[in-house]
Amino acid sequence: MGGGLRKKSQKEAEAFALYHRALDLQKHDLFEDSAKAYHELLETRLLREAVPSGDEREGLKHPGLMLKYSTYKNLAQLAAQRDDIETAMEFYLEAVLLDSTDVNLWYKIGHVALRLTRLPLARHAFEEGLACNPDHWPCLDNLITVLYTLSDYTTCLYFICKALERDNCYSKGLVIKEKIFEEQPCLRKDSLRMFLKGDLSVCDVPVSASETQAILEEALELRRKRQALMARKTEPDLKLAQPISLFTWKSLGESLIATYLHLTTCEPPHPSLGKRIDLLEYQDLDQHLDSHTNSAPVSVLHPSPVSSSPLVPLTEPLLTYTPLTPSFPSMTVLESVNPAGDASVGDKSKKGLKRKKITEESGETAKRRSARVRNTKCKKEEKVDFQELLVKFLPSRLRKLDPEEGEGPFNHYEIQTTAKEENFQHVGSHRMSLDLTVCMESEKQDVHKFLLANLNNGGILELMMRYLKVISQKFLVKWPPGLPEVVLNIYNNWRKHSSSLPNPLLRDCRNQHIREMMLMSLSCMELQLDQWLLAKGKSSMVSPRNGPAASSANGKFGPDFPGTHFLGDLLQLSFASSQRDLFEESWLQFAVRVYWLKARFLALQGEMEQALENYDVCTEMLQHSAAMEATPDSDKRVVIRLPNLHVDSVVSLEEIDKNLKSLERCQSLEELQRLYEAGDYRAVVQLLRPTLCLNGDSRTKHLEFVISIPERPAQLLLLQDSLLRLKDYKQCFECSEVALNEAFQQMVNTTATSAKEEWVATVTQLLQGIDHSLSADSSSLNEACAVQNLIRLSNNLIQIIDCSMAVQEEPKEPFVSSVLPWIILHRIIQREEENFQSLCCQQEEQLQNPHGEVSPIQDTPMLPSSLMLLNTAHEYLGRRSWCCNSDGALLKFYISLLQSNPVI
Repeated sequence: MGGGLRKKSQKEAEAFALYHRALDLQKHDLFEDSAKAYHELLETRLLREAVPSGDEREGLKHPGLMLKYSTYKNLAQLAAQRDDIETAMEFYLEAVLLDSTDVNLWYKIGHVALRLTRLPLARHAFEEGLACNPDHWPCLDNLITVLYTLSDYTTCLYFICKALERDNCYSKGLVIKEKIFEEQPCLRKDSLRMFLKGDLSVCDVPVSASETQAILEEALELRRKRQALMARKTEPDLKLAQPISLFTWKSLGESLIATYLHLTTCEPPHPSLGKRIDLLEYQDLDQHLDSHTNSAPVSVLHPSPVSSSPLVPLTEPLLTYTPLTPSFPSMTVLESVNPAGDASVGDKSKKGLKRKKITEESGETAKRRSARVRNTKCKKEEKVDFQELLVKFLPSRLRKLDPEEGEGPFNHYEIQTTAKEENFQHVGSHRMSLDLTVCMESEKQDVHKFLLANLNNGGILELMMRYLKVISQKFLVKWPPGLPEVVLNIYNNWRKHSSSLPNPLLRDCRNQHIREMMLMSLSCMELQLDQWLLAKGKSSMVSPRNGPAASSANGKFGPDFPGTHFLGDLLQLSFASSQRDLFEESWLQFAVRVYWLKARFLALQGEMEQALENYDVCTEMLQHSAAMEATPDSDKRVVIRLPNLHVDSVVSLEEIDKNLKSLERCQSLEELQRLYEAGDYRAVVQLLRPTLCLNGDSRTKHLEFVISIPERPAQLLLLQDSLLRLKDYKQCFECSEVALNEAFQQMVNTTATSAKEEWVATVTQLLQGIDHSLSADSSSLNEACAVQNLIRLSNNLIQIIDCSMAVQEEPKEPFVSSVLPWIILHRIIQREEENFQSLCCQQEEQLQNPHGEVSPIQDTPMLPSSLMLLNTAHEYLGRRSWCCNSDGALLKFYISLLQSNPVI
């Protein structure tokens, strides 16, 4: 105990000795040595352990706190003496944190704050000083000056009154009081009662003009200094982070989003998003284009020349009435979807044109390639007709008698494709180039007009909003590839900074602004829903063996689905759809699109009842409008075309009916999924097997049933997997063959990338099921009734191989990369060879002589066609390094085959 007290006393003695030494140095004007001693004192253990209690009533009882407080004040005094007022302020504030009851310390803080022109801090210091001592005149005198400088006139008059009560001849108070009354006359009356409490003789005290001028000049000088410190430096306007190289809407949009990302992700401090964007360099169109002569290929608001969509004139009305009577197809935005190619087109003279055309194009490509690499040792790849090559491996009974007379879907597809290409070739290159030139020039002028109209802007966010408002006016015109993604990206980033859309019911802003904002939000939300539907289509490629087909929307689109603003904006759109006067003539189109959007979104969420209600509203609107416009001679229907959507891009009574049927099928698919998950595979097979065209009956009706059904891939996979789980391999092979034929037809005829990906995945999964069935039970190939199916399966497999091997090194569209078609084709050929060998053995037994001796037959050993097929597969797949596709299934199969047949 005694030892602890001695140590404490020793620390205090050392600290006080060091303090006195520093103080003595300061008295002898040795400021640097004194400051060094003070800092050394702050590092002593006694001062470091001294922590204030937080209760000011206790004061500085601890000796360490007393020394720390005095040290900080002395260090501040030393800093002020060498005009380091910033450091002086820091030490004064450290001191006042230890003890705030010293009026002189507060005055010194206020005085230094005035030198730094920190007027709010000076005011606080002088007020705190007066709180410590109300009679401290220096604090009161300086506080009056500071309050006038800060334009806090009411508080200033209060303290002037307090000062005049102590000194009725206080000239500064009299001068500033009259100046305040001159600037704000209303305060004379408001403060009259306050000044009546004092001596009325103060009104008669004279103040010289020079003194008055000096007093006011002191306060005004402080005000000017503060205004100079608060004045912001004029910074130059911002520039676009990515210059606009091409005057297209896509290029402009990419530039805006790049600028937004730069401003929000650059190093702090971030520039204001409300800072003006300088667009003056784009004011002169010709001069700007001259500086960008090396431009990239231009994409314009116009369809591609070789496209499934008709050419769309930009001046066409966006809402038309199409008569139900037969007519020639017209090139309009709202034209209904063309039906599938007519089978009557397929005459023999046109068959084989696609193969010939592909060969010619491949030759040209090969020539260009050889010209590029003529100086290298690379040998150009040989073009192989795999259909012709692989048919030679088939046994005679699996070959068609006359391939040119085939009625398969592929011939129709080739004829239809070739006919389309020929039709487009006959359009004429001059006319197409003229139309494209007109569209490019029109778009260039529109973009330039937009830039000129927005030279004065409120920053990047305002530019993004104006861009969206303008581009949404063109939503019913086909956009170039990539523009929808750019627009949606801009909208999602802009929407994060907007609290809400204008309320169409309150009408608290101009009708035109509300109308444009509603149309902008509708268009962008349609694009967003289109992306979700595409994502749903891709997620439905999952096989039942890999996971359940049905899952929640949140699981597919993330936990934040559908986002912060989507539901609220959808409600605002619903309100707007009830305001007919807001949209005038375009109201019907807007309202139908809103309910079309709501119905599809609710269906995506699984709210089937509400989706049906919104589809009913769409139907009523379209029917009512058609009835109003109909004439006694003809019936008319309303068709709205949304060319920038991949899914549900046409709004009509027929499309609504299709979607209603699709809802019913979705509900049926959910029921099937529940049966599948419950393990009732026989019920699944019983429900789905009738949907297959097994016997060729009612083929037209069947194709009408399965065409454009998004749920069809899931149905086919559910059927196959249920049969595999039942281990009914014969029926599985029979149904999978028919399902493969249907899936391959859909894959070949589908043009949309997302749908093609889904059918490619379905074909790949069906091939796995077929191979599994044959490896488990190959007796399915012996059924007599399956000959026609084997012929069709063989040709489908050859077609799949041909399509896969025809793709380039960098494929532009999905294709079947599996090696299973080669393996399945081998199994079929091998079974035929075994059957043929068995038949030969039977004939040999019949040719035996009476003594039981077999007539000598010279057998020449030959490699079977089935093995030659595998060699061919290995050769051509190896050229592309595809032998290990499907987890090396081909190599594993070949090795197992050789191991089981060592004679080979």
